[in-house]
Amino acid sequence: MSTTESSQGTHATREATPQEQQFITDILKLYQCEPNEQSYSHYAETATFHDPVSIAKGKESIMSQFNGMPKIFARSETKEIAVLASSTPSELMLNLTQHYVFKSPIPLKKEGSEKTVNSKLTFKLNQQGLIEEHVEEWDHEGNKTGEDGFMGKLQEGRKKVDAKLVESTVSSDPAKA
Repeated sequence: MSTTESSQGTHATREATPQEQQFITDILKLYQCEPNEQSYSHYAETATFHDPVSIAKGKESIMSQFNGMPKIFARSETKEIAVLASSTPSELMLNLTQHYVFKSPIPLKKEGSEKTVNSKLTFKLNQQGLIEEHVEEWDHEGNKTGEDGFMGKLQEGRKKVDAKLVESTVSSDPAKA
């Protein structure tokens, strides 16, 4: 077992199994702004996605969230990926470093600003091996929810509204995104 670093310290890592590697390859397509049916085949219909921006409930809403990324980003490149040691077989945790280049709002500028984000991705899987819960924590810091008091309740409400807004304006069909 080896280790990887994040802003939250050192984390134990392990090698991915061949099945996990295929899963990771498919899911990374979402983060690389290349959503496809194979990537979405890993989600249960009732899955939830929670990151610092949104809380999407249901596979269709999750598909809209990731299908919207190519509308915001000119490109997205995976810089580093590591499987983190997990305490349960029904959970897969990853350390992901992703570099995003925003589309420029300025017509004369070829590309927009850039941002590299280190995230902890946690996938909780059901008995069929499908994702029931996909949590992305930027800088490995937990996402705020209603359990975190008044400000957490406000953030949770905003994230749900954000997800519904994206869902209502972005197709859940990757081919029509």
